[in-house]
Amino acid sequence: MVSLHKLAVAASLAALALGANAQATAATQAADSTQAAPAQADGSAVKAAFKRADANSDGKLSREEAAALPAVAEKFTQLDKDSDGIISAAEFEAGVAAAAPAAK
Repeated sequence: MVSLHKLAVAASLAALALGANAQATAATQAADSTQAAPAQADGSAVKAAFKRADANSDGKLSREEAAALPAVAEKFTQLDKDSDGIISAAEFEAGVAAAAPAAK
């Protein structure tokens, strides 16, 4: 069973990837633990979310950039797998995949 926290993280990341209208829907779904998580964002949506969060367009998220995404900021240390102080696009994508419940 997916924990409510993982569901909330997945919903937050999916909402970022899908835009402002999807954010309200995802927040509602995350709050209602009886509903499934929002549809998993496809790879291009996850890449677009990362690109929007990457304020200085350097291809990585600093702690400051991650602060704009509460679910990411909360898990910054866990997402920063190589402990280099930034979240790479690959680390971000892996985090989204790990947080999203299986769609099976």
